[in-house]
Amino acid sequence: MSFKYRIADRLVDGLGMILSAAGEGPYRYVLQAMSERSRWDPHPRIDADLHLYLPDPVLPDPDETPLVERIFEAFVSAKQAQQGADPALLPAIGWQRVIDNSYRSLTRALETGDLSGTHEFLSNFLSWKEPTGIEDSRLIHEYSNVEHQRRYFERRAMHPLLYWWHRTESRGRDFSTLALPPIGNPCGVMVDGNIISRGSVFAEIHARTLAGLVTGDRPVVAELGGGFGRLAYFMSRNLDRFCYIGFDLPETLVCSAYYLIQAFPEKKFLLYGEDELTPDSVADYDFILWPSTELGRLRDRSVDLFINENSLGCMTSRSSNHYVRDICRISNQFWHRNHEFRTNDYGAGERSLANREYPVPLDDFDLVSRYLDIGPLIGEGHVDFDSDMMCYHYRRKPRTEAKRAEHEGGKAAALPAAR
Repeated sequence: MSFKYRIADRLVDGLGMILSAAGEGPYRYVLQAMSERSRWDPHPRIDADLHLYLPDPVLPDPDETPLVERIFEAFVSAKQAQQGADPALLPAIGWQRVIDNSYRSLTRALETGDLSGTHEFLSNFLSWKEPTGIEDSRLIHEYSNVEHQRRYFERRAMHPLLYWWHRTESRGRDFSTLALPPIGNPCGVMVDGNIISRGSVFAEIHARTLAGLVTGDRPVVAELGGGFGRLAYFMSRNLDRFCYIGFDLPETLVCSAYYLIQAFPEKKFLLYGEDELTPDSVADYDFILWPSTELGRLRDRSVDLFINENSLGCMTSRSSNHYVRDICRISNQFWHRNHEFRTNDYGAGERSLANREYPVPLDDFDLVSRYLDIGPLIGEGHVDFDSDMMCYHYRRKPRTEAKRAEHEGGKAAALPAAR
């Protein structure tokens, strides 16, 4: 053993004894802080220029004013519908705090009718300094202010994630595959001129997987809690034609409408309050963005694939039970990604549910696959063996014609599935 190694070994022994005496928490915190300050990257590096990207705020484009007015009208209608909804379906306390802080420009616009703050927010919502619940922009702001955290995010979080994607998932494609269009002033990392967020990497992977689950000329895909529409955006790269029905909170629907309408100007959009949710509208519109409290309006077995990422695990047990029962009623397939054992305590005996507690009727559905989402496992700069995000894919069991007719009450009464 060399002299330098012996000295290093003794130093680590002493430091280890001190940290161990302080307890497990301080021990882990110090190791994490030392890792953040490392100037050497132990992971393989991608052959590309990568750096943290946080753009300056942009001014609202006056040409977008008619679009913002249209979106705000739908928001007003959605908030009115929310007032008459079952209180169990309202946002849990954690999400309500996010709405009160990050979406307060919408609340002010409701009170005053002045849309200038709303337009400013929408122009910059993907690089907003406060947590919006739909993007990691707050973390990018924090990392950008501290050099060792910026370096850690670039070298230890994003480099390995992008290296893994390029090596195992790119299939000959370059990093532009993961890029987001410059709508909402996105932040993240700049890779060879492409703006890529951490969530985009696995959104692209999940979108390809989910697109492969549906068939037909125009499948109907619905999602609960779709955020700003990132997954729908990436799915559009894998499906030529489909109807996407997004259910979410009124505040986040504002963001998804702003983002998706500009990303797909050639598509037909139905926002809440503009028309009814009927079989004809599903057949006529490419994107339908509706408040989650209205999910029950869809008819039995009218959706080819229903998707949920994360949001069921952010609801109270009453909310998630309600939505899962409706999802299973209207869907032929159900794919979700949520926590396997972690739950949120909302006080007064109320909590969220874990995956095993969702009321999916196994008499009607087969569990086709259950697998670990490795995104959180490798996306924090180290392997996190406590990660418990699991993906579940359910498919409705085939029925005999007699049972099907009895269940549906005749096909004519049901909303038609994809053609």
